[in-house]
Amino acid sequence: MKITDIQGTGVSQLQSEQTAAVGSRTGKTSAASPSTGADNIVVSDQARLMQRAAEVIGQTPDVRQDKVDSLQQAVNQGTYSADTQKVANSMIANMLMER
Repeated sequence: MKITDIQGTGVSQLQSEQTAAVGSRTGKTSAASPSTGADNIVVSDQARLMQRAAEVIGQTPDVRQDKVDSLQQAVNQGTYSADTQKVANSMIANMLMER
């Protein structure tokens, strides 16, 4: 059997009905033509914010070199003094959190 009239009115009507049915299930309108071949995505404001935060974090250095340099200089000069009570409290808090 040979089919010659593929683009007849019956096929066009069926295609329009199927496009409308798919659009109603996915929330898309029939204004978007399936023959354009272009896909669309919608990114939420929260996703854009998260992407921007990731970019900023990626550009931020891991080490604050100015702080390291000043501490290293104080240690080398013998002028650095640590708050032993604060260090001890921090050590105990960390040990308790690990359990």
